[in-house]
Amino acid sequence: MKSDLIRKITLPASFACGSLFVVLLLTVMWGVVTRYLLGDQARWTEELARFLLVWVSFLGAALAYARQQHLGIDLLVERFDPRTRRLADGIVHAMVSLFAFGVMGYGGYELVMERFDSGQKLASLGVDKAWQYLVVPLSGLIIGALALIHLVDTARGTNAEAGVEEVAP
Repeated sequence: MKSDLIRKITLPASFACGSLFVVLLLTVMWGVVTRYLLGDQARWTEELARFLLVWVSFLGAALAYARQQHLGIDLLVERFDPRTRRLADGIVHAMVSLFAFGVMGYGGYELVMERFDSGQKLASLGVDKAWQYLVVPLSGLIIGALALIHLVDTARGTNAEAGVEEVAP
């Protein structure tokens, strides 16, 4: 059940992340072609590549957290007995959930609304800068939901890695 819920949450993010990465790759290649073969780089390629890199990075972070492959230093936690390790894992997932919902979700939403209200545009693309920042609250909601799932899983004492490998499409 847990892996089905994680799959439902991460499948759209996986598809979006992969698709955006392909567009990012094509954009960078077009920028190189126009710069070195045509002598003048298409102005929009650098800005679009930056935009896409932000989206791929934030969505990728959410997917890494879903698979529990995010960066972490577990040197100390590995030395704990299983009960203390479970408590530490629970505390970490609770803190991640609070950060994701509070800072990324709510704070990101405020940032996006401020950018829409300011009318700032990306110079070459001519779109609102808010679209670039929209990934912050979106990934915050994804990470927060995943943290809650991992927290419940930890509280139940079930294996945290069980079924996680099947998340990737």
